Amino acid sequence: MKYYLDLINDLERGNIAPVYLFYGPEAFLQEKAVQRFREKLLTPTAGDFNLDILDGEEVTEGDIVSRAQAPPFMGEWRLVIVRHAPFFAGSPGNSGKKGAKNSSRDTETPLLTCLKQPLPTTCLIFTTTHPVDQRCRLFKTLKETGRVVEFTYLKTRELVRWLEKQARLARKTITPAVAELLVRRVGPSLFILSQEIAKVIAYTGTRETILKEDIYRLTVPVVEENIFHVVDAIGERRIGAALEGIRELLQKGQTGPAILAMVARQFRLILQALELTAEKRPAGELAAQLGVHPFVVRKVLAQTANFTREQIIMVLQKLLELDRGIKRGKLEFYPGMEMFLLELNH
Repeated sequence: MKYYLDLINDLERGNIAPVYLFYGPEAFLQEKAVQRFREKLLTPTAGDFNLDILDGEEVTEGDIVSRAQAPPFMGEWRLVIVRHAPFFAGSPGNSGKKGAKNSSRDTETPLLTCLKQPLPTTCLIFTTTHPVDQRCRLFKTLKETGRVVEFTYLKTRELVRWLEKQARLARKTITPAVAELLVRRVGPSLFILSQEIAKVIAYTGTRETILKEDIYRLTVPVVEENIFHVVDAIGERRIGAALEGIRELLQKGQTGPAILAMVARQFRLILQALELTAEKRPAGELAAQLGVHPFVVRKVLAQTANFTREQIIMVLQKLLELDRGIKRGKLEFYPGMEMFLLELNH
């Protein structure tokens, strides 16, 4: 949470960079940060004239640059938000639909030139939940002229405090043990937790105290456990079992994009665990390094035996391609997962 609070404190003090990159899996806090920038920088009278929201996978670098270089209208700031920004990805094909091909990691491009000399009256914000390549020129240049913020999942103790605060705002109480149970049941995503705590608060009605029985009754059984089963099945090339696990998650109310994000996160954890164990880090350090609960670390370490580093990188690349296909309307989630699993099996 500190990275988020530091960002907002700088914003409130007027310490505003001309360009930002928000990346990492914690999409809820990314959206909260973007909203705070909108509230701070845009005036009510001319706000809409000074705001551009773009899909990074659908626009060219030229589209972004032309908006970023436009002066503000009847205001101090222009705000340009580029969601799903693919320009900082570390794998080939990190391009938008209309020709932002590969965002030229090694050659001068309009976007790179813009980042080198950003307009001081524009605040340009890129957001992505995918990993970034910190070696690419765009990333290095943005870090020099602007600010990079990694939105990681919060630690369990931070999530517990956040849930306690949400309960207090609704004039309810939740003990740390019950809050931690909710985290274990639904995972660390604040987006999912915000939905689940709202559901629990509504269910309790006039009762002030949230009980562990409420959590068991209203939440699906350990979504993370189901994801482990799906990834185990993928590693063991059991396509039928993997698809059955995905169907169960859909039946329990998880959306296709959420499942895709959770599977991708699991493979990223496996890759990180492989690299950390190769460095011979003590097992006790892994939970802190990965930012997950110790029981998750134990399961992740078991799954490292099913994959090589090269296989994980290939899986992450294919999941990224599948995610783009779904967002662009070229694929539906479940048939896309079937295709993905069949390709892995050959």
